[in-house]
Amino acid sequence: MYHCHISRISLLACCFVLMSLLSSCRKESLVIESPNTRRCTTYLEQFEAVWQGIDHLYVLWERDTVDWDARYKRFRPVFEAFDARGNNNPVDSAEYHQAWINATKGLLDRHMAIYLYNPHLKKIFFVRPASNSYSHQTDYRAQIEVLKRQPGISGFVEYYKTPNKFFNSAFCMLPGKTSGKKIAYFRFDGFSLTGLVDSQFVDKNSLIAPLRAFYGDKYWDGITNGAPNSDEVESIIIDLRGNPGGNANDIKYLIGCLMQDDFHYGYSRLKEGLGRLDYTVWNSFWISSPKNHINKVKPIVVLTDINSVSCSELSTHTLKSLPNVKVIGERTFGGFCAVVPQTDKFFDVLYSGCFGDHNLGEDNAMNKITYPNEFGHFVYCGTFDVVTTDYKSLEGEGVKPDIEVLYNASALASGTDPQLERALQYLRTGK
Repeated sequence: MYHCHISRISLLACCFVLMSLLSSCRKESLVIESPNTRRCTTYLEQFEAVWQGIDHLYVLWERDTVDWDARYKRFRPVFEAFDARGNNNPVDSAEYHQAWINATKGLLDRHMAIYLYNPHLKKIFFVRPASNSYSHQTDYRAQIEVLKRQPGISGFVEYYKTPNKFFNSAFCMLPGKTSGKKIAYFRFDGFSLTGLVDSQFVDKNSLIAPLRAFYGDKYWDGITNGAPNSDEVESIIIDLRGNPGGNANDIKYLIGCLMQDDFHYGYSRLKEGLGRLDYTVWNSFWISSPKNHINKVKPIVVLTDINSVSCSELSTHTLKSLPNVKVIGERTFGGFCAVVPQTDKFFDVLYSGCFGDHNLGEDNAMNKITYPNEFGHFVYCGTFDVVTTDYKSLEGEGVKPDIEVLYNASALASGTDPQLERALQYLRTGK
């Protein structure tokens, strides 16, 4: 999906690392060990490993306003003091967790998540550095129950798996603006189709049912005989509320099908050295539309909320750029950096992206800790910096809706969904 070249330096050319450090615009600290394999036995070593890993691998230093050097000077003594405390004055969970929250608070990357294992407390701590002034949980189940009670609804089909969900999705037809015409509604709560269609753990008949109802029998190749191409359908709702993103390859099949042509989203780049400002050149970033795309331009509404993240936001911005699309709901989360998790990579193979013990970021991570007597870390963060065609970054900002309708928990509890109602009003009246 990315039309870009990833710059790499051979492991045999490690001497160039020192050259990049000497030529950097800012003084950088030396990394002696790979951030993926670095082992820590003290509070201070854990702090140094995370600080240096972010210092060298973070892709947003050109725009981030956090003074990372000042954070080092302020918090190094804090973690050093943790080591100096004896058994009579042990570090407790609250102060350890708060120290990490304060040390990383405000970093721009909305994808960034930091997992920290403390061997003394026998716990894994989670830190999300990016601040968000507005947040809520998306009540998928309540919203679907309201949908099912809509007057004139037909063809409802759903795939719903809980608690270990793979790909919750729903399809239905709703009465349109013109008598006898329909609004095709499709919702999915994760970009994971590419990795699921061949999974032996998924009930394919249940999984495929909503996809097939909306996109047609050959959804994998694009729209063929699905709802959007039906003469009965006059408009479309794509519901991305609560969708946290996932596999970017899905965008071609789930979103590209709704476009008439390939879409030049903007540009992407990544780090190419250990210096904070060592970047590759900007490379064009395209979202391709399959040959069997929708064959007629029809009004489309994209429903979003603050929990629409990553691929949901790329999709929303892409569709919003089209003249036949309106975004209704809330501003999206603001996590636009693309993430390519790197495992077993030495630090000079790929200079940006996730680093540390990836097991810490998984479910049941406590059962997968390799060194239970050491301080572990895993930092999940952006690999590619992504901007629009005018080089504007939406990281930390999100996509603003054309028509704002905030989440209303009390309305949902009483059986109405104001965001869905507003989408239907727009499609039925044009206002």
